[in-house]
Amino acid sequence: MQAKIITIGDEILVGQTVDTNATYIAKELNAIGIKVSEILSITDTEAHIIKSVDAAMEDNDFIILTGGLGPTNDDITKKVLTDYFDDELVLYPDILARIQEFFIGFNKPFLPVNKLQAMLPKKAEIIENDLGTASGMLFKKGKTLTFSMPGVPFEMKGLFAKFIEIVKSKYALGDFYHQTLLLAGIGESYLAEMIKDWEAISRDNGVGVAYLPSIGELKLRLTGTINQKEFIDQQIAYIQNTYPNYVVGNAEDKLENVIGELLLKTNKKLGTIESCTGGALAQKIVSVGGSSAYYEGSIVSYSYLLKENLVGVNKDVILKEGAVSEAVVREMAEKGRLKLGVDYCISISGVAGPDGGTEDKPVGTVWIAIATENITVAKRFNFGYNRSRNIQASVVAALNYLRLLMTNQI
Repeated sequence: MQAKIITIGDEILVGQTVDTNATYIAKELNAIGIKVSEILSITDTEAHIIKSVDAAMEDNDFIILTGGLGPTNDDITKKVLTDYFDDELVLYPDILARIQEFFIGFNKPFLPVNKLQAMLPKKAEIIENDLGTASGMLFKKGKTLTFSMPGVPFEMKGLFAKFIEIVKSKYALGDFYHQTLLLAGIGESYLAEMIKDWEAISRDNGVGVAYLPSIGELKLRLTGTINQKEFIDQQIAYIQNTYPNYVVGNAEDKLENVIGELLLKTNKKLGTIESCTGGALAQKIVSVGGSSAYYEGSIVSYSYLLKENLVGVNKDVILKEGAVSEAVVREMAEKGRLKLGVDYCISISGVAGPDGGTEDKPVGTVWIAIATENITVAKRFNFGYNRSRNIQASVVAALNYLRLLMTNQI
């Protein structure tokens, strides 16, 4: 079975809003064996909505729409779909009462326009929204189910969970089986060359192989059927056992979570001394709930003066070697570890760009060091010319460098 996802809203098309809804919906559909044939973002006009739904009806079992269900005049999805499916809007008293209670609970006035949220298509199946005022609407035409939800992400997720349960109860779904690994420290083309024989064996056995790169990281996904589970698991295990230096974890793992688990397991504390990343490494670490159990804090020493006065880096070393150098990041890590009183201290100094590069230290040059009580390691990385990407890549590289050190792989 397959589905088409349609996200409605000019805010997506003009770049004001990132469409995270489609990604979430596609992932959830895929997990229950429904293939996504297409993801489409459209402007919220009647003509575009009708044209898009019409086209999707031809070869999809499900059409999933988000957006355009608010109470204001620019939210037209409900009216357009009601007309399209030859239905009429009627008042649902129970839903009206719930919406009124919703406003009372937040101590907000209930306006006449809010009553429109309880006007819903008579023949559709209405899915109540426990987290907001716009209900989900489920229409059926021929073999196709069309489900319309609000575009607010947390409301959409609650409604979509209810939709998934309805689908599971009514349809015999596919038997897809996926396994995904998260890797770091290797690019897509290098990995593909390294595992080309493994990939050929996978494909020869009817298993799809996909490389999904992001900044500093790469996901490797195998897709087959439930009957191929044993083979897929064996192929995944081969990569895990053969290339542990690159494998961070499974699909749901994140580097910052893996680092946190390693620190908790070993009862160690971490601190960071940052220059070119300006606190981005600290932000990534503290994005994990409970990180206060192992993360002490950071010093952002962007200038020469702060490197000297706050961290304790020798001024002569900075002047002789330059801030972006092995000698300086080693001192940043070692003296930062003592300042912060931690077991591991990561330091970063680099040329993020777009200016500041030299012939021997071009834009994208980043030095990362990690100090422990017994050892200090340092490594030079060469990224690109985009400042934002360089900062992100530095954060990923630093966390992965710590992972390798903590797992005795460097």
